[in-house]
Amino acid sequence: MKYSYMSGLLAIVFLISGFSQLQAQEISGTITEADTDEPLPGASVVVMGTQIGAATNIDGEYTLTVPSLQDTLVVSMVGFAQQTVPIDGREVVNIEMEATVLRMDDVVFIGYGEVRQDQVTAAVSSLSPDDLNIDPSTSTDMARTLQGQVTGLTVTTPRGGDPNQSFELRLRGVSSISAGQEPLVVVDGVPGADFNQLNPGDISSIDVLKGASGAAIYGSRGTNGVIVVETRDGEMAEALGYNVTYSSQVFTETVHRQTEMLSAEEYIQAGHDLGRTVHDYGFDTNWFDEIQRDPTFSHSHNLAVEGGSSDMTYRLSGSYTDHQGLFINTDRKQYRANLNLTQRAMGDRLLVRAQLGAGETVSTPTDDEAYRQAMNYNPTQPVYVGGDSDNDLFEDYDAWEYVNPVGVLRQRTADNKSSRYHSRVTGNFSPTQTLTFTIRSGYEVQNGLDGFYRPSYSHGQVESGTFGYASRTANRSETLTFEATGEWNQSFNEHEVNVVGGYSYQDFTYEGSWMDNTNFMSDAFDYNNMGAGTYLEEGLASLDTWKSGSELAAYFGRVRYNYDARYSLTASTRYEGSTKFGAGNKWGVFPAVSAGWTISNEDFMAGVDWLNHLRLRGGYGVTGNQDFDPYQSLVRMAPSGFFFFDGQYQQSYSPVSNPNPDLRWETKYEYNIGLHWEVVDGRVGGVIDLYNRRTEDLLHNYDVPVPPNLFSTTFANVGTMRNRGIELEFNTIPILTEDLRWNVDFGVNYRTQELVSLSDERFELEFHDAGWLGAPGVQTWTHRYGEGQDMGNFHGYVFEEIDENGQWVFAELETDDDRTIIGNGIPDWYLNFNTRVSYQNWDFRVMMRGEFGHDILNAKRLYYENPGLFPNNLLADYNSELRQEPQFSDYYLERGDWVKVDNITIGYNFPLHDVPSIHDLRVYFSGRNLFTFTASTVNDPELSFGGGLTPGVSGRWDYPTTRTFTLGVEVKL
Repeated sequence: MKYSYMSGLLAIVFLISGFSQLQAQEISGTITEADTDEPLPGASVVVMGTQIGAATNIDGEYTLTVPSLQDTLVVSMVGFAQQTVPIDGREVVNIEMEATVLRMDDVVFIGYGEVRQDQVTAAVSSLSPDDLNIDPSTSTDMARTLQGQVTGLTVTTPRGGDPNQSFELRLRGVSSISAGQEPLVVVDGVPGADFNQLNPGDISSIDVLKGASGAAIYGSRGTNGVIVVETRDGEMAEALGYNVTYSSQVFTETVHRQTEMLSAEEYIQAGHDLGRTVHDYGFDTNWFDEIQRDPTFSHSHNLAVEGGSSDMTYRLSGSYTDHQGLFINTDRKQYRANLNLTQRAMGDRLLVRAQLGAGETVSTPTDDEAYRQAMNYNPTQPVYVGGDSDNDLFEDYDAWEYVNPVGVLRQRTADNKSSRYHSRVTGNFSPTQTLTFTIRSGYEVQNGLDGFYRPSYSHGQVESGTFGYASRTANRSETLTFEATGEWNQSFNEHEVNVVGGYSYQDFTYEGSWMDNTNFMSDAFDYNNMGAGTYLEEGLASLDTWKSGSELAAYFGRVRYNYDARYSLTASTRYEGSTKFGAGNKWGVFPAVSAGWTISNEDFMAGVDWLNHLRLRGGYGVTGNQDFDPYQSLVRMAPSGFFFFDGQYQQSYSPVSNPNPDLRWETKYEYNIGLHWEVVDGRVGGVIDLYNRRTEDLLHNYDVPVPPNLFSTTFANVGTMRNRGIELEFNTIPILTEDLRWNVDFGVNYRTQELVSLSDERFELEFHDAGWLGAPGVQTWTHRYGEGQDMGNFHGYVFEEIDENGQWVFAELETDDDRTIIGNGIPDWYLNFNTRVSYQNWDFRVMMRGEFGHDILNAKRLYYENPGLFPNNLLADYNSELRQEPQFSDYYLERGDWVKVDNITIGYNFPLHDVPSIHDLRVYFSGRNLFTFTASTVNDPELSFGGGLTPGVSGRWDYPTTRTFTLGVEVKL
């Protein structure tokens, strides 16, 4: 039926076209880009003063029936200067178009296809390698290159300068309570790829689908947005037969903002002032200096070779990074290699793309206990016995949880190894110019193997009286992907139609094991002789294995229609099933519809010369969320002790979850409206987006009675959340001359997140407490989320004063425990600012970011300002009036607003006209995280999102944030 309909439609078009030819004169031609001679599909060709027009096809060709060969054509396209071209009696009129200055990328990858920028109907941000945060060659982390580049996308490093950190990505704020909130990453068409696999230098383009109307084509995993990444294919080389690109960087890190503790002299004086006994060991030790390398020395190298012919191209790239951590005995070495092969055949009707990739990371992780002890430790104590580094470490075994910070890092063996491999094969076959079939398969595997050993002479083993401790962890994950799609494109007169349909299947498997043992005969084997410890024979060692899996299958379709380069309509739906849900709720439907109107192409705008482009778009979409552990809808059993039966002890099992056959998708319904505009010949432009989304059937654990239930909590769909926001982007080129170009890009967004409800007729929950502050003293929650309240609220006491006895005085409120909402840890406003200047062979770039309208809990102050912590060390500006244990209140909340000068890069491109073997040579110097402007006293006000439940907490023992300086070179042969 489908093909019969298409054939009939084409027959009608041809009949209409033939009839028109009898009435007037037909002309044709090709529209190309002046600088590249590339054809321009979708350019609008209109007879001046009439409604007669056509759009160019995929080859830039058009055919138009005109009333007279003396008429004039008006040719326009987004990103190009409009032209008025007299026909002058010609039957073939070829036209070259000049790109305007702020021309956006021609093609946007929107999932299972691509679309021209002027036909995008959803909220999408597009980036080329030149648009990334910093030169791809100056960063070894893919996620970092996105910082500050996409309005609405927050990229945070919650572990400061830890070389083994992972980045936190959030798009448009809080999206769930108990399910995942990371955007879906799609690499070369394969959904769910690992961002860590990517080498920034291999990136061809990045498109971020922010709204549900664009992300709904990915169904259950599009609810947090989608980041679509395309990597580089090889290019033909003219001179050597291949092109070579090499880049190398050396970089060093220093502490950005160090915590100031009491020096030895100040420590002794504080003890006397507080009337406390002071143990003066006669040394002046800065424990931060002892556990830190300041500065560090690291380096990275990238090599890419590409070449081929018109039928086959290849690109082979590899990278190596040796990243030295700020803490002693912490580092990361990373190796990555990727091969992209592209083969064309059958007159370009068949295209096969094969990709292979491998990577390995060898790391020594840090131990946060070292930072904790560096803050606690008496500054008059020495690092080594007698102060001599040839002697044993100085330890005070009489104090509780008191360990030499240097020993925490030096007296251990910690080796983590992980490897990643991926293969992707994509085949495209086009039996006709309008029809393409695609088959895509992918396989990705990740393996991890971690080993840890604490020797017999370490503090923990001496204190416990045991001889060595070892542990070993192994894990493996596999993802299998298969997708098949069909795509039909047709252009006739001013109409363009694109239809995509397909099937997707993914299989996920996770497995691993963990073991430990204690009391070894010798330290010589580290963790490599796990069976030798006596705890195994005594039944005190631990052993655990696990395995889980899930599957996703989906059918999807999308139709795009464009009329006369003015009106665009997109509609899609995805019918998807997941094995994670209850028996009757495994399948869900995720529809979307969006439309765009290019107002600037209307006839009534013809006289508005100052306006180059104005496009209004709007959309609505439904997405889901199934990012949680499998088997939550089933009764799960776990070991729960032993019982004596038939003369021996037997293992017993008990339930750890209740069955829930009603478990289903979290579902998000989102509206989005946006406006694109360009003026002054394209040198000034911007985007405005407003969105409103409502997430229903929120997943959450609810307390239930036992019996009749088997377990005390049930994982269920109950709550509702509302998110609203506005995103503004502004781009301009204030100066543009032959030698000088200055770009300024600015983005700001505002968002709110409200938890509408947490209850229904079966499960009732008014609020839930989250976060925790431990001993000494406090031991309480920090946040509360409840019905009708904003997400991210701090919940505590309202401070009034410290009385004459050094006791806390808090406000008496009309609540059960005098606690109330005292602040909020989620920013209201986010700022991105980028400016780039290129003058002749020099280039200069500055990137700034900021967050505003939120509060920060300074946990260091809460504990280390309190003299009750003495004889542990205190902050240099501790509160000498206090005589009561720490309490959580708004006294320790600080205004969280901050602005960072996040990156400054200056580079020079050497002129190499007389060196034919070298195409480009660039040297640059870059500084990252250079300056922070904030009223807060925390080390770094850029904090973890905390899942949206516990944001805004600056921890007691955070890994220090670093300032990085990079010197790099890039050569292209």
